[in-house]
Formats: sequence, structure tokens, C-alpha cells
Amino acid sequence: MNTAQVHQLQPQTPAQPQTDHAPSIGSSALLAELSIGVWKGSKKDKKASNTITTLNNANKKAARVTKDLLVDCEELATIKRYETTIRDFHRNATLPWSNMGHRLLTNSYFLDYSRHIEEMKVSFYQLVEEFLAVYSWEVTAQQLKLGDMYNAQDYPSVEVLRGKFKIQVNYMPVPDCGDFRVDVNTEAKAVLEQSYTKFYQEQLTSAMADVGKRVLEPLQNMSKMLDYGEGERATGFHHTLVDNVLAVVDVLKACNITQDPKLEELRRELRTALQGVTTDGLRSNPHLRAETKRNVDSIIKNLPSLGW
Repeated sequence: MNTAQVHQLQPQTPAQPQTDHAPSIGSSALLAELSIGVWKGSKKDKKASNTITTLNNANKKAARVTKDLLVDCEELATIKRYETTIRDFHRNATLPWSNMGHRLLTNSYFLDYSRHIEEMKVSFYQLVEEFLAVYSWEVTAQQLKLGDMYNAQDYPSVEVLRGKFKIQVNYMPVPDCGDFRVDVNTEAKAVLEQSYTKFYQEQLTSAMADVGKRVLEPLQNMSKMLDYGEGERATGFHHTLVDNVLAVVDVLKACNITQDPKLEELRRELRTALQGVTTDGLRSNPHLRAETKRNVDSIIKNLPSLGW
């Protein structure tokens, strides 16, 4: 999504949560870790790499040839695209928490998330079986496509290959501040608790800043796209314009970790503003366009009250 500079408004770093009233993330969210394994179907070819560097009088480390083991295999390409779809869903339904792959998932969105991810698992493994059904034929076809770069030993058996595809989500609680069950003295435990309290609040701030960015960008883009007069030709007015803003409604529902009533009010206001609004309607109806822009601009104007 493009970031339009409407009113020169930029997402601001949320204020640090007050210690006395800090929300208990552990009681309103959990950690979700997504793991996906996909056989990429590629391999470095040392012989071809050496040939390239030798022909060009170059250092042998100057170039490396990576060959596609299954050229033009649509079934494998479909799996890779679906992997991206799953990762996008996971990222949009959760908030950043740590650089170890754990992301925050609100309790209120857990059932919707887990139901959808299970459906995606079924589809993922179905695509894998469809790929494995044509795998042997595809390997045979590569002898012509790869020529001298073809090597039968590059291709695992069907059963080995099946084990290279996986999708798994692990759930775990968010440790509360002070939850250190380790055998250390009082002073050391105090240092650990202080360190984690700092991490805890920094991550909460980062998570809410992420929400602010996800909300602001599509709203700014819509406001910019709607800012043209009657008779003027719309530029970049795509069918995804409304869908991208509607997705904000889902973001606000899924990512309201602290159950902030202001966020819920914003979500309802945005949903009301887009009730019955379509891209075609905005393109053809100047009154609808003007009204929608006023509503969106009003929401953007009120975002700083949330600390963004």
C-alpha cells in the first residue's frame, strides 16, 4: 500500500504505558509462532559456477549459479505463493513481540485465527499432494530443460520430499513481569524483573505503533485518491482501494490487545463510514466521494488522540 502524506500526518511513537496502569498482556493475549517448511526446488551448481567464472577470467567466488530443479512446475509455484498467503495472514492477524518469531495474538481473535489457520493447513497439504502426484513426471521433464546441468541425484524421493513440507503454529502464554522461576538470589531476580519489565513495555509500545502504521497508511492513501474534482480523471484508483481500508477494520478488531475503548470506537466509526461504499461507487458518484473523504479525513485527524 502507498503511504500518502495527507495533512503531513505521520505515525507517532505511542507514549510509554503507565506502570501503575499497565495492561496485563498476559491476560488478554498469547504468543503465536508460525513455522512453514517448503522445498524450494533449487540448488547451487558448482560445475556451472566454475564454468562461468573461468570463461570470464574471474575469481571462483565471484559468481554462483543456482539452478531451478523444476523449471516451469506450476504445482510447486502454487505452494510457494500459498506460503506467502499464509504468512501474510499470520502477520496481519498478530502484532510484533520478539525477534525470535513470536507474535502477539489477542484472546478475542484466537478462535477466528485458529479456525482460519487450520483451514489453511488443510489447503496447504492438499497442494503438497497435488505437487507430489506430478513430481516424478516433472523430474523426467527436467532432463530436457536443464540439459547438462541435470543431475538425478539432486532430486529426493517422493517420501523424503513429503517430509520437507510442513506448517505448524505453536501457542504459548505471555510471561508476566516478575514471573522468573529460576534459582537466583533476591538481587539477581530483581535485575531480571527490571530488565523484563523494560522489554515488556517496549514491546507493547512497538506493537501499538505497528497498529498505528497499519491503520494510517491505507486511510491516507484513500484520502489522497479521493482528492480530485468532478471531471478530473482519477489516478491510481484501483479496486483494492476500499478493500485495503476495510482490512483496517479487521486489524483494529484483531489487534486491540488492551481492549482500548477508543480503538473500538474508531473501528465502529470506520465501519460505519464505509457501509455500502464501493470502488465503483466512489469513482462514479462525486457526492459519495466527497462524503467518504470527509469521514476518512476526520478519522485521520483523531488518530493522534490514540498516541499515534
